Amino acid sequence: MKRGIFYIPLIIFIWGCSKTSMTDSISISETQRQREVCLDWYGYRIDTKKAISDLNLKVETESELMAYCDFFKNVADTKK
Repeated sequence: MKRGIFYIPLIIFIWGCSKTSMTDSISISETQRQREVCLDWYGYRIDTKKAISDLNLKVETESELMAYCDFFKNVADTKK
C-alpha cells in the first residue's frame, strides 16, 4: 500500500511535465507560423489584407502590420 502512495505523486508529476512540454511546442509552432506569414508579406508573396487576416490582427493599415512584423524580421528560425 505504501508503494502505491509513492507512485501516485510521481505519475502526476510526469504527466504534468509532459503536458507542459506539449504546450510549449504548440506555442513555438504558432510563433513560427506568424513569422512565416510576416516573411511572406515582406517578400511580397502575399498582400497586406491576407497577412492581416492570416495573423488575426485588428490592425488595418500597412504601417501597423509592419510594426507587428518587425519583431519577426530578424528572429532566427525556431525549427531546427
